[in-house]
Amino acid sequence: MTTVSCSPSLADIRALQADNLDRLRDSLQQINIRDVVPLLVARNVLRSYEMGALYEKGSGEQVDALIDLLKTKNHWVGPLTDALIRNGKAPIATILLELQTGK
Repeated sequence: MTTVSCSPSLADIRALQADNLDRLRDSLQQINIRDVVPLLVARNVLRSYEMGALYEKGSGEQVDALIDLLKTKNHWVGPLTDALIRNGKAPIATILLELQTGK
């Protein structure tokens, strides 16, 4: 008898990614949102009005607002990793990739 492996559902993937974002919260406090968000807009992860809403927040609230916003998106891991690397935050990008692969 052959078993069929099922891919995880979108809800399961989103839950895992939301958990990973929460684990990264402290590390993401080190980044400047104004360096990362324009790249996420360019990669169609965020919309320009969402960028404006993030910029209106206080500096302490911006990372939390970005995390909450990314939790509602599907394909943000690659663009965020790219944005972190391009802005000299490769160690944070490495942590994100390790969390995604389950290492």
